[in-house]
Amino acid sequence: MKKVFIGVGHGGSDPGAVANGFREKDLNLSIALACNEELQRHGVTTLMSRTADENDTLNEEIRECNAFAPDLALDVHNNAGGGDGAEAFYHFGGGTGKRLAENVLQELIAIGQNSRGAKTRKNSAGRDWYGFIRETACPAVIVEFAFVDNAADLQFIDTPEEQRKAGIACAKGILATLGIPYVPLVTVVPEPIPEPIPEPEPIPEPEPIPEPEPVPEPELIPASFWGKLRKILKDVIHRIFH
Repeated sequence: MKKVFIGVGHGGSDPGAVANGFREKDLNLSIALACNEELQRHGVTTLMSRTADENDTLNEEIRECNAFAPDLALDVHNNAGGGDGAEAFYHFGGGTGKRLAENVLQELIAIGQNSRGAKTRKNSAGRDWYGFIRETACPAVIVEFAFVDNAADLQFIDTPEEQRKAGIACAKGILATLGIPYVPLVTVVPEPIPEPIPEPEPIPEPEPIPEPEPVPEPELIPASFWGKLRKILKDVIHRIFH
């Protein structure tokens, strides 16, 4: 299993570069945490020099890194001085460190950042200028993601989402150097649970139809009526014809 050490520049009483309402130490930590999470998702064993805002000296960082014995080491920083873009420093001897620096910059370019290039820097003794690169036993690089004192360049990392994107890009460059294929994170959206279909209301039973009231039988005309009627008709006929 591959191992990677992630140094987080500055921290605690050392804020690093401060400008435009941002402190470098906070930006460094946010980017490093995102990078660390993405590496672990790909099965890489990691160690961060700090996971909170605390004092973390360079000597302690180097000691932790060498004790961890990683395959690669990367120190997260941000820049100042009015420049623009990202840059990465590696051991002047090139090799894996150079490939790591170039791979990380390539991924940062892919998400919209300018590149100042992969570089080396020597001290007066002809050794690496930066202690993190000079004193670590494994291939190591320092990545400067953006210029905190350049408002336009700062937009590359001025929100938590942008810092997360920068951290993931950094992880992708590390994975490429380790020969580990990058697997995009697929967010599974759960299918909505259908609402239960309400049971139909029971159909009320029809009210019983009332039975019709019985029709009273007609009264019979008495026989005496017919006798009187015959007598009257007889008298009328007699008068007509006589």
